[in-house]
Amino acid sequence: MRKLAFILLSAVALTVACAPKDGIRTIRTAPDKEADLGKIKEIDGPVTVRLVVRNEYADTLYPAYIHTPCGCTEGHFDPHPVAPGEDETIEVTYNPAYRPGLMMEQIQVYYKDSPVKMRSFVIKGEVIGYLHPIEEDRPYYYGEGLYMSHMLLSYGLRSPGETADFFFRYGNGNKHKSTLTFDVPEQWQPYLGLRSPGRMKADQRDTLHVSFTMPEGVDTVDFTVQPRMDGRPTEQVLTVHAFRK
Repeated sequence: MRKLAFILLSAVALTVACAPKDGIRTIRTAPDKEADLGKIKEIDGPVTVRLVVRNEYADTLYPAYIHTPCGCTEGHFDPHPVAPGEDETIEVTYNPAYRPGLMMEQIQVYYKDSPVKMRSFVIKGEVIGYLHPIEEDRPYYYGEGLYMSHMLLSYGLRSPGETADFFFRYGNGNKHKSTLTFDVPEQWQPYLGLRSPGRMKADQRDTLHVSFTMPEGVDTVDFTVQPRMDGRPTEQVLTVHAFRK
C-alpha cells in the first residue's frame, strides 16, 4: 500500500514538473504538420500556445520577423539564432471572437542569412461559439424589447428612379415571442421596400434588407418608420434619408 502511494505521489510530482508554469500549452510541430489546438471556447477569449519547431537544416537559422495573414492571430518569436538540431519557439495567440466553427490559420516566420527564407506553420481547431449579448451588434434599444443596429437609413445622393439597398440587424430582446411590424407612411410605401418580420421567437435575431427608390421631383427625402412590437408602437422610430443627385 505504501509502495502504491509512493508511485502515485511520484506521478503527480512528475506531472506538475512537466506542466508549463505560466499555463501556456506547448505543441511540438513542423512546417509539414498542423498544430491542433482542439476545442476553443469563444467565451474564454484569446488562447495562446507555444509552437516548438526543430531546426532540421545543416546551418543556423536567424529569425527576422513573423507574419500572420489573419488579424485574428498574433505571433511572437525569439530573435536568437537557432543552431542545427536546436528548437525554435514561436508564441501564437488566436482570438476566437465571432468565429464559431472550424478554424485553420497560418503563421509565417521569415529568416535572414539562413538556409531558408520562410517557414510556414499552421494551427487548427474548433471554436465553440456562444450567444453574445444582443446589445453588442444591435446597440439601439427602441423600446418594447426591440433592438436594432441603426436608427437612420441613409441612402445618400441618388438619381431619380435609382434604387439602393440597405441591410440592418434587429432582434427580439424579450423572453417571450413577439410580433414585429413596421408602419411606413402611405406616400412612401411605393418607394421603400421594407417587409415586416412578423412573429419572432424569444431572443431571435436576424437581418433585414431594405430597398429604396428615389422618386421623381423630390430634392430631399426625410421620413420616419414606426416599429411596433405586438401592436404597440416603440418609443424610438426609424428615420429614412436620401437626397437627389
